[in-house]
Amino acid sequence: AAEEKEEEAAAPPQKRFYRQRAHSNPLADHTLCYPSRPQDMDWASLFPSFFPPEAPPGTPPARVEFADVGCGYGGLLVALSELFPRSLALGLELRAKVAAFTRARIRALRVAQPGRFGNVACVRGNAMKHLPHFFLRGQ
Repeated sequence: AAEEKEEEAAAPPQKRFYRQRAHSNPLADHTLCYPSRPQDMDWASLFPSFFPPEAPPGTPPARVEFADVGCGYGGLLVALSELFPRSLALGLELRAKVAAFTRARIRALRVAQPGRFGNVACVRGNAMKHLPHFFLRGQ
């Protein structure tokens, strides 16, 4: 049973199950979760391989270098992961189903190819209103 679950997790998601209208009302975002300030963002949950718990004290934390605003189905994120394997890239998508697809796609790629795609992640967010809540000034 555990092997079947692992196989299901490794299977890439199918877009037909994640279709959503192209427009999403950016003002109806009362269900979005975002940090109150950049220092409160839990990057380790999105990029666990870049935030090991046994990191030596004084090691500067990794920072997101690429932000894909309106990342859609994650095509650019996947390409950036392969081109810049030591840089973190975050996709921000407002549409719930599309963000869920992109997260499932990244999860499937991580399972299918261990050690790769750990540098990309996607969160559901409204970049017009909450971008400063995710990133430090100049980041």
